[in-house]
Amino acid sequence: MANLTGGPEFIQRPLRWYRWRKFRRQSAASVSTNGLRYGLALILLPALLFVAIEVYRAVSIVPAIHESQARVAHSFEIITAAHSLDQAMQDAERGQRGYLITGDDAYLKPYYAGLQKIPKTRQELRRLTRDSAEEQPHFAVLDAEIKTKLAELKKTIETRQREGFEAARRIVETDVGADAMRAITDQIGAIIAAENRLLDQRQAAFFEVVRINELTGAIAAALAFSVILVGGVMLWQAYQRLLRSQMSLQSSEEQLRLLVTGVRDHALFMLDPAGNVASWNKGAERLSGYRADEIIGGNFSRFFPPEDVAAGSPHQLLEVAATAGNAQEEGWRVRKDGSRFWAGSVITALRDPGGDLRGFAKVVRDITKRRQQQEALEQSRIALAQLQKMEAIGQLTGGVAHDFNNLLQSILGSIELLQRPAGLSDPTRASRLLDMARRAGERGAALTHRLLAFARRQPLAPQVVDVNKLIGSMSELLHRTLGETVEVETVAAAGLWRTQVDPNQLESAILNLAVNARDAMPRGGKLTIETGNTWLDERYAATHAEVVPGQYVLIAISDSGEGMSEETLAHVFEPFFTTKPEGRGTGLGLAQVHGFVKQSSGHIKLYSELGHGTTVKIYLPRYMQADEPQAVSGPAAANRRDGRESVLLVEDDEDVRLYAAEALETLGYNVFQAAEAQSALHILDEHPGIALLFTDVGLPGLNGRKLAEEARRRSPNLRILYTTGYARNAVVHNGILDAGVELLSKPFTTEALARKLDQLLGSPKMV
Repeated sequence: MANLTGGPEFIQRPLRWYRWRKFRRQSAASVSTNGLRYGLALILLPALLFVAIEVYRAVSIVPAIHESQARVAHSFEIITAAHSLDQAMQDAERGQRGYLITGDDAYLKPYYAGLQKIPKTRQELRRLTRDSAEEQPHFAVLDAEIKTKLAELKKTIETRQREGFEAARRIVETDVGADAMRAITDQIGAIIAAENRLLDQRQAAFFEVVRINELTGAIAAALAFSVILVGGVMLWQAYQRLLRSQMSLQSSEEQLRLLVTGVRDHALFMLDPAGNVASWNKGAERLSGYRADEIIGGNFSRFFPPEDVAAGSPHQLLEVAATAGNAQEEGWRVRKDGSRFWAGSVITALRDPGGDLRGFAKVVRDITKRRQQQEALEQSRIALAQLQKMEAIGQLTGGVAHDFNNLLQSILGSIELLQRPAGLSDPTRASRLLDMARRAGERGAALTHRLLAFARRQPLAPQVVDVNKLIGSMSELLHRTLGETVEVETVAAAGLWRTQVDPNQLESAILNLAVNARDAMPRGGKLTIETGNTWLDERYAATHAEVVPGQYVLIAISDSGEGMSEETLAHVFEPFFTTKPEGRGTGLGLAQVHGFVKQSSGHIKLYSELGHGTTVKIYLPRYMQADEPQAVSGPAAANRRDGRESVLLVEDDEDVRLYAAEALETLGYNVFQAAEAQSALHILDEHPGIALLFTDVGLPGLNGRKLAEEARRRSPNLRILYTTGYARNAVVHNGILDAGVELLSKPFTTEALARKLDQLLGSPKMV
């Protein structure tokens, strides 16, 4: 049994039929009863709601009436208090005038009565109006005017008593008292007017409450009647649907029975919770060979092979279906006659409305032919992939053989001519032949370097690099290489991020692309090198293999050349593919750049259109740490050393060892030679003054890395220099040179060897 969570799509269809049957059954039972419930609810609930609304109206209107009456009484109290205050002021003024005219003390009684009444009335009026924001502002003016009027009354009476009528009359004629009395009358009138307005508003509000209450009752009655009417209609419709659903259910049951019994290419059957067969259709009988009377009541595990039964697969299948709701799987099944077939099946748990497990529905189909077709297709795919692989290897091998045969022809031919009796008699001719052999060897070294770069196996020494500075330092080299017919423009982005990359290899990649651009512009043109910061998101990474979403430093190299067709673009990164004339290129340039960028965890994209030029975009990962960019030192001059330091040379290839020893002695070093690690360790023990170990990585037995570790253990101050033609795991991991490792790649020249030794032995720093 396999793949309990996945399965063929065709087994879903009979399951949908079962679910439709179950849905129709539930619908037939629930639609009519729901309609009856809703109809009764729509009759009873509105009636109850109407009664509740009437009770609410009766209860809520009484407090509103009481509140309105209290507010009206309050308004009348304020108006009465205001009139009382006005009357008290007028009584005091009448008493003052009667006394002034007659001088009779009897007229002072109304005056003194008014004086006693005014404070109480004013205080009562202020209390009654303390909640009225409109009336309170009048009291400041009213109090001041009352004070003024009372003072004027008192003064005139006292003047009449002391100085006589004329003196008092002159005070009255100033109109101070008259003005104050008018102001008092005006303020009291304003308070009464404001209270009259409030009284009107309160009466209007009361009438509005009564009106809304009556309107609400009318609307509630209308709504209740409407809803009751709708409820009656729904009752009638529910009764009609009940009749129709019963008839439809009978018809659906009959159709489903015919459907299940009529299916011939699917086994459709039911299981109880224990896995025993509860129903059986004709398709199941045809597929398994069992009749219904032979299988119903038996466990469905009899369809499984013995090895699956022993492993508990049937029980596991039921557990998955009971837990997840359904389980889909493919596997071998056994017929009644013992023959096997590859089946695709789905089993679904059946539960009642309470969630209790009632059994399982299972659908099975014979998919043996489909499996055979898939296996045949997979074998064809594997064969095609192997054929394509062999074709690619053949193309690569043919290209390498072609180029190396040409190089070997130049080397062997030159040596063969030099070995002839008269080969060295002509110094000019001999020098020319030696130069030819040397150039062929250098081309061979470059070719192997490009092959390693294409295969992402070249050892890289990454540093933190400021790409803008690196491109700026290449300006003179680019102008000299491309010639005067090509205009070079550099667009450096401000605030460019740093990246960690092998600067020498990056320079080589940029120069390689620039040369390709020059060749695409035979009549001259413009080369543009741009830098920038960019982000490759998840959506872009999903459509480009090996791209990790994140921040990248972009280097875009564009030319105004001839461009490439879509057919050419599909092959540009393949090794030995070139559009240049015979002899003009190896076809490894773009393949080398592609390999270097991928080995540096970057991404490269090429855009081109015939007649519109080409743009190559290199994306290098942003370096996120705070280290400063490292300066790339230029080549140092090779010097002959006068100190006669001792160098232990370990190389298993005799010819390479002899050449390296000659080169070291030429440079002034004392050389000890060994062909393998154990001999080298003996020499190191006998000569502890050896300053540097120069070892090949790929040695027989103990490799160069382990030899260096043992030698460093015996001599902690010993410098180590490795050399190799290809070292995959000893000193290079994931294409990156291990930390603290110094490597001189083969083939190397005496000058390169001298620079490396000067770097190691001329610096006091331990390497």
